[in-house]
Amino acid sequence: MPLHPMSRVARFVVVGVTNTAFSYGVYLVLLQLIDYRLAYTLAYVVGLAGGYWANARFVFGASAGARSALAYLVSYAATYIVSLAVLWLAVERAGLPRPLAMLAALAVAVPLSYVLMRLSFSQPVRPRDGTRR
Repeated sequence: MPLHPMSRVARFVVVGVTNTAFSYGVYLVLLQLIDYRLAYTLAYVVGLAGGYWANARFVFGASAGARSALAYLVSYAATYIVSLAVLWLAVERAGLPRPLAMLAALAVAVPLSYVLMRLSFSQPVRPRDGTRR
């Protein structure tokens, strides 16, 4: 399957914005029910699950498989740790309102996740004949 004609960065932005908007909605709903850290964690997991396939196929043109799934999970774990630290700093040290604090975490997480995912999906899709695209 040929990649969409948009640039890789543009595709990453489209997938990321869509996935992030959905995750942010989940965060805001959960924030009414549970602690902000747990709400963020659950929203993060929802985004993680929703973004794997779209990033593999639509953004990076990679095969969805065990190797890329593991690399994706590792890259998101690293991004999660960094962004959770930023979230904590924004709430506890900078005094940002909790609904806005996630935006500070995203400002760090988005560029970091692009770099790490680009490494995760560095293997292109292989057609059935075994050649590389």
